[in-house]
Amino acid sequence: MGRCAPGYTPLMIPPAEADALIAQHFTCLPIESLPLVQCSGAVLRENVYAERDQPPFDRVAMDGYAVATAGLAKPRPLTVQARQAAGDPPLSLSSPGHAIEIMTGAMLPKGCDAVIPVERAEREGDTVRFAEIGRLASGWNVHPRGSDARQGALLLTAGARLGAPEIAVAAGAGMPRIRVSAQPTISVVSTGNELVEPGEPIAAHQVRRSNAYGIVAALRRRGFDRVAEHHLPDDLDALTRRLRVQIDTHEVLVLSGGVSMGALDLVPAALAAIGVREVFHKVAQRPGKPLWFGVAPSGTWMCTSVRSKTGGSMPNWRGSPICWETAIPWLMPMRSRFSAGANG
Repeated sequence: MGRCAPGYTPLMIPPAEADALIAQHFTCLPIESLPLVQCSGAVLRENVYAERDQPPFDRVAMDGYAVATAGLAKPRPLTVQARQAAGDPPLSLSSPGHAIEIMTGAMLPKGCDAVIPVERAEREGDTVRFAEIGRLASGWNVHPRGSDARQGALLLTAGARLGAPEIAVAAGAGMPRIRVSAQPTISVVSTGNELVEPGEPIAAHQVRRSNAYGIVAALRRRGFDRVAEHHLPDDLDALTRRLRVQIDTHEVLVLSGGVSMGALDLVPAALAAIGVREVFHKVAQRPGKPLWFGVAPSGTWMCTSVRSKTGGSMPNWRGSPICWETAIPWLMPMRSRFSAGANG
């Protein structure tokens, strides 16, 4: 994750060590079947095979006229027999002296073996002439059946990250749903008696609650959809009781604040009371030195960072939004790490 910050002491661990410790505590999440439209960014947990040849027929690659090249050994006008659009059943060419007006994506008509682009055609009524076609070859502007993939060919391998191209491939393989690694359920928890929600009346000694909103937005922008957010007071009993509920209902807790050295930095004590095991506390980075990571008996893991509650303008101010951004790089590998083993 980076090198040690100035001021490193043996009580801190280097960022690379912290990253390795976090990676050791991931377990592969279960598989779920989701509609394609919900799978962007997910990790594929099954192979995807071609439903049929791709393309499934000799596909016309340009708007123009489907012809039999044998009928144009010498330039001559042809009679336009009919029009065939994409999605229409294929027509049959009446004779080499005819042509069929054709659209991109259509199946090549029977008896035709090439397509002359509309830009090279001059049409008058039902007669069409072609200019500057040179030596017309069979297969012109035709995407041959099976030239991309044969039926049953492996298109996507389990473990692949599903972006837009992969989603399109799965759809083309006829799969309305696919099996992917389940997303972790995440609870973003901010702590602090001084925090006030945006839009609520605020006193001079209070600050706006902003961290949780920034973290939730950053997680969702990176593909985590199952994210909730909560605000807890600086009270040990309340923290212990309500954090227990969050641990029981989420795979990941991201806590903002309460892990520094102040008398009301109560999060580590509350988590210890619940049985959460501390893996490390304090990383040689700036800002964000008090980064804390632990694992609950249930397997839920928690990452907390320095409390950063207001919108200062300098990175080293405790209230800077830059502070919560230091937590984001530690969270981003979650999706791939929770999917580790997807190939097996």
